Amino acid sequence: MRRINVLFGIAAACFALSACGSQTAGSAEGIDVPAVVDAGGVKFDMVAVEGGSFAMGKTPAGTKIADVTIHEVVLDGFSISGKPVSRQLWEAVMNEQRGSSTSPEAPVDMVSQDDCKKFLSKLSKMTGIPFALPTEAQWEYAVSQGLVEVPAKFEEWCADSYQPLTSNELVHNPFCAEKRDAKVVRTAIKRNEEVNYIRKPALGFRVVANTKTAVPQDIIDAIIDHKVTREDKSEAEVIEVGNVKYRMVPVKGGSFDMGATAEQSAKAAGEDEKPVHKVTLKSFEIGQTEVTVGLWQAVMGSIPYSNDAKFSEKPVVNVSWYDCQRFIVKLNRLTGRKFRLPTEAEWEFAARGGVKSLGNQLSGSMYVSQVAAYASNAQSKVVAVKSFQPNELGIYDMSGNAWEWCQDSKYMYSENPEEDPCHNEPGELRTMRGGSAASMWDACRVANRSFIPASSVKTTFGFRLAI
Repeated sequence: MRRINVLFGIAAACFALSACGSQTAGSAEGIDVPAVVDAGGVKFDMVAVEGGSFAMGKTPAGTKIADVTIHEVVLDGFSISGKPVSRQLWEAVMNEQRGSSTSPEAPVDMVSQDDCKKFLSKLSKMTGIPFALPTEAQWEYAVSQGLVEVPAKFEEWCADSYQPLTSNELVHNPFCAEKRDAKVVRTAIKRNEEVNYIRKPALGFRVVANTKTAVPQDIIDAIIDHKVTREDKSEAEVIEVGNVKYRMVPVKGGSFDMGATAEQSAKAAGEDEKPVHKVTLKSFEIGQTEVTVGLWQAVMGSIPYSNDAKFSEKPVVNVSWYDCQRFIVKLNRLTGRKFRLPTEAEWEFAARGGVKSLGNQLSGSMYVSQVAAYASNAQSKVVAVKSFQPNELGIYDMSGNAWEWCQDSKYMYSENPEEDPCHNEPGELRTMRGGSAASMWDACRVANRSFIPASSVKTTFGFRLAI
């Protein structure tokens, strides 16, 4: 797979393509698919799936699927059958009985991928809808969103030829169309390969029709927009989702020296913190705390793997940069606002205390134990937000607790002054700031920088909001 490319067409943006190609199986043109389809007197449900993005390669529990590097995938809209093809639907279309079960409602099995294609050809002629096998990405997306039923201990054919998925770069509508006998079969927790002509028990399929609905613009903007939209607020405000409140702190604009300034310790400062350069920022708001487990659950309806709903005041962790963007898109839909990740410059300015800065090495102090959950006092486990004293602006945990994603991709400083910088060019590496409960003290300095693949997750990776 290649690095992400942003291509603007008549009405949509496209993303980088997989090495196997981006042409999804099925119709080339978008179509309307009814919610219930009748084939020879047998009805089956189709689920409309809005285009979007997700981290491909995770099980529902959040663990990694073997032979896959977790990577971000963007999909156009499609429609997929809510259940695998049943024995009675197979009989109605093919005029033959098939499968190891005697129940007409049971998923049909003992079908090869070649058999599936013959079925799909006849089903398409019967209904006038160009059905296909789902691509692996479509299948996993529908399953990961809880949109379809997946029988236990049952495998399903996908359209793709089998290959290890080892890239962690963003792809759009991935589909491996290479001609080879080995094809992908899936369960919610495994991907396997089978030759296209194999027939065996507990191996069946479901159908998809490609509506080609464009990826929602707010998802595109979240991932590739180079601009920063600010809402000018003069007072602290509290947003509320469900019964969960989250306080935003106003940061008055101003200029500061960004990077390895004198108090940051020449011994501890890395070369990526140099040269020190002047940055001027407009006013903005930033979260008083890291986004908590409680707020994430209120917005998303669930929490990422390794988080515990009982500890709602801890920062949500095990989230990738892309996970943060998905959260923000949904939050903005719920609130009508324009929340975002802070830029790296905004983050450092706020961590230093903004125009009220006292020149501390850490956010709020020269002494790490006063302001930070870090390796020596937290044993690598994040603690509830506000467990330590705030900085000059009343902001908590900008040193330690959870590493915090910023909007920027990796870039190196120059001596030139900058005004409201946001280095948000497409790239695999994104900036993280602040150190964590697993970090030594020097990683918690306000100037310290770390560059991490955007799809990475860890039990100390979190974020806070800006606007």
